[in-house]
Amino acid sequence: MKVGIRKLLSALIPMTLLLAGCANAADTATTTDPDAGGATSISVVVEETTTVAETTTTTKAVTTIAVEQGAGIEDIPPDCVAEISAILQVFEPAVEGIDWENATIDDHIQVMTSLSGTSIGDTAACEENVDLDVSEEEGVALFLEVAEQEAPGAVGYFAAILAMNETLGERQSTGDCQTDIATFEDVVAGGVAFVDLPLPEQWLVLNLMGSIGFCNLQTQGELISRPEVGEFLAGSPFG
Repeated sequence: MKVGIRKLLSALIPMTLLLAGCANAADTATTTDPDAGGATSISVVVEETTTVAETTTTTKAVTTIAVEQGAGIEDIPPDCVAEISAILQVFEPAVEGIDWENATIDDHIQVMTSLSGTSIGDTAACEENVDLDVSEEEGVALFLEVAEQEAPGAVGYFAAILAMNETLGERQSTGDCQTDIATFEDVVAGGVAFVDLPLPEQWLVLNLMGSIGFCNLQTQGELISRPEVGEFLAGSPFG
């Protein structure tokens, strides 16, 4: 089963940070837009590299990672490991020192806010040169192996995110505006205020709100202005 590099990263990194790269964002930050009913958007800059071939066509080798053959970091091309390491290392200064086994949603918001405007790099070499023929679980395990060696101070943070995403199952932020609005509406319809939700559900809402922050301002405003949404978000960072 082949799985994309960005798909694996989404299991360990907030969707909002990945969306910034997909949207080719530049100089984005934590903002509150009064025209959108006070909606808060948290995002970061992600570097994108585009190569235009003018006269020469180059065929690049594809490395297939086969976990059943005992694949590990040593089986991934060094330039790909370097890209993954660079992304994971960005988080280390922001997350080390926090007790992630007992963290609250405020701790997660603090990390995302502190990384606003920070470039987390790209995965061009991995996407172009590596064909991961692994399950998502096996691929995430490889990424955690990279983190243990290259960003040990961030392992607890990534493990906490992975645990929450596993609890949520398929209820995830997808990065698609309408899909994530529908998921957000389902959470609101549950009748439990944000401040009373368990941490994984708060994490889900945090990512959904980050994704919705990339919708157009009219869509954001219409959503946030609904009375039931205002009641749901009351007392939260988005209230």
